[in-house]
Amino acid sequence: MKNAIIIFSFFSILYAQDKIKFDPNKLNDPELNWPSIVNLINSEDRTNNKETNIDSTFIIVEGFRVQLLATRDRFSAEKFQSELEQVYNKNIYIIFEAPNYKVRIGDFIDRERAEEFRKDLSNKGYPSAWIIRTKITPINN
Repeated sequence: MKNAIIIFSFFSILYAQDKIKFDPNKLNDPELNWPSIVNLINSEDRTNNKETNIDSTFIIVEGFRVQLLATRDRFSAEKFQSELEQVYNKNIYIIFEAPNYKVRIGDFIDRERAEEFRKDLSNKGYPSAWIIRTKITPINN
């Protein structure tokens, strides 16, 4: 009985293949919609179009931040960040570099300003604050 089912299945597949005609030339591939790449820095056409102007808030440069804490506990880092936000009017970041969450403050272009701020933090009870060279967003220095 089992052999009869296998033989029947085999012949039905062969019979079905004779009935189905497949022509790959009749396939309709969808038109690809690739995104356009716009490089405004190297582009020859630099018009003052509002939609294509570079937004300066997204420019990232090398600079300095002051690091106050490195911990493995994310919640401790977030709590410390919220405490700092109540006291300081600067950007405060939590950076995750495995396995630590690092709390950093400020966006300083030059090291002298970062050092002044670090000394201020040290005088206010954060003696272990240190300066980190990193990529920053140079707004509100």
